[in-house]
Amino acid sequence: MPLDPDVEAQYYTSRNFDSGHARDVREHYLQYVQGREFLVELGCGRGEFLGLAKDVVGQVRGVDVDPQMVSSASAAGLDVVTADVRDYLATTTDRPDAVFAAHLVEHLSVDTTYELLQSIGRILRPGGVVVLVTPNPACLAMLTADFWSDPTHVRLYTLELLDFLLTASGFAVVARGGNPADVPGPPPQLLAADTLEPWGPLTESLGSWTIPGEEKKDDLSKLSREVAALRHVLSALDERVFNLRHFAQHIGDRFNDALHFLYPANEIYVVGQKSA
Repeated sequence: MPLDPDVEAQYYTSRNFDSGHARDVREHYLQYVQGREFLVELGCGRGEFLGLAKDVVGQVRGVDVDPQMVSSASAAGLDVVTADVRDYLATTTDRPDAVFAAHLVEHLSVDTTYELLQSIGRILRPGGVVVLVTPNPACLAMLTADFWSDPTHVRLYTLELLDFLLTASGFAVVARGGNPADVPGPPPQLLAADTLEPWGPLTESLGSWTIPGEEKKDDLSKLSREVAALRHVLSALDERVFNLRHFAQHIGDRFNDALHFLYPANEIYVVGQKSA
């Protein structure tokens, strides 16, 4: 028995996805559609991006196959139709000059994504743009856990693969990267301490050694020499400990750099433009 058509809405509900956070993240993409006349969002979900785009685009329309998602977007006063995006692209008379698709292609095979882009190219006006957003396979948390939690995900897409598919579909890639509004970074408990706790030189613990009286000089001269030798050894150890702490700090910094490399933006995007 196949999953219900509203499985995506059920999944969103089970994970308590925050619409406010989704809007904050999607705001980054307004710069690529601002001033356009007509934007269509494929796989619009609950309409977070449509709600933002309607203030900077002449007309917006959403398409989603999940009836619960469509109901939520419609309740927010948005123009949304219930349809599989492939059926919509094959039958629509809409001629947008911007198409936005966030977290859609990872639900599709490469062949289907290629066909989708060709269909977008057919309905898009000359000079129009398509914005593709998808989970980042270079993010360790996404690669190892988050992506595979969604029951409708099929595969991950790299920036290079999206570039290739857009170019093969007749688009020119005009922008790409990770979304700077969605970089949670590594788990704090994994990070090395920013700085090591300081401590004074070991020789400070010895204080100043003096001979208390001339009459005891002969008796204490041997001890005085031994203390002086000990201070010399501890001074050398101080320098080695300082170098070791410096090296440990360097290792900690590089470890944190590695963690941030492994936990970049949660999502990546590519913007393609149709020739005029």
